[in-house]
Amino acid sequence: MINLKLGLAALAVYLSLSQTGKVFLRKAFMRCRQIDKILGRLVPVNLRQVVYFLKILKLCDKVFSRQVSGRLCSDLERDKSAMYARFVPYGFFSLLLWGKMLEAFNIPYEEEAQERCVLVAFAHREWDDLFDSSKYSFGDLVKAFDYQAVIPEQLFFLRQLKQALEGLASPERFGAYYQHMQGFDICRQIEYTREKAAIVLEEVAPFMACIFIYAMVPEIPTKLKDSLPPVARWMYMLDGLADLEHDRFINRVTYMAIVEDPEATMRKQSELCRQLLLHNAPNPDELNKFLDLVTSRVINARKNGVDIESVFFNVR
Repeated sequence: MINLKLGLAALAVYLSLSQTGKVFLRKAFMRCRQIDKILGRLVPVNLRQVVYFLKILKLCDKVFSRQVSGRLCSDLERDKSAMYARFVPYGFFSLLLWGKMLEAFNIPYEEEAQERCVLVAFAHREWDDLFDSSKYSFGDLVKAFDYQAVIPEQLFFLRQLKQALEGLASPERFGAYYQHMQGFDICRQIEYTREKAAIVLEEVAPFMACIFIYAMVPEIPTKLKDSLPPVARWMYMLDGLADLEHDRFINRVTYMAIVEDPEATMRKQSELCRQLLLHNAPNPDELNKFLDLVTSRVINARKNGVDIESVFFNVR
């Protein structure tokens, strides 16, 4: 009976997704099962976990559907399915990570907080893509946040995401978020060079993590704030590890490209997070399980020649 209820709940959430979301989910599920076979561990379907993940996907799907219209795709000359595959998985992962971070410290957050988290993730993804692929400079991109400035059409979506986020975060309640954003110039240091690799990890990553949390909740308790830097570094290191072969191919230097043993470095960072969270957080178990699981999966995928970027961000 429980399985039937969970199965019906999963079906109901699936049916509530946009058409683009339904197609993406079917392809993503098939791709993940193929990867499980390659890794030698076909994980049984856990319906309770499926419903949990589907609800997170549904929220990301809702935010995407509100922000990405057919008109926008036409104006930007982008394929909607490709945009969905690029933005929604990152929003999904970000909401999982930072939601579990708040839960580890017993901090409640409402659905609008989740939407703000996803909007930050989408804006982060759009900024990175414009910076990396379209070669817009930091100065060019910052102009998108000046609503009086004239900007190229390709920056309209970044401006739209910023405006949508601010529409859900009033300055009266989220003053700490706006104050934190006054230091955004620190992101000017992002360069894929040996000289800047450690700076990005040590300074930019923690700053970005605070953007997510400050966008979700008005205040960050001291112990949570103290725990953010190592988790933020874990996320940036994970991204660097997942993209290591691609980055080497295009001569992009990240922190993980200059360490002697990337896998051991990644595991060491995961353990550092675990120990700190055990000390600081009242409810760290779920977050620690998540960090350990994702770390192991990415390392195992690399050992088996799986392209993580292709698997999770190019499902079309």
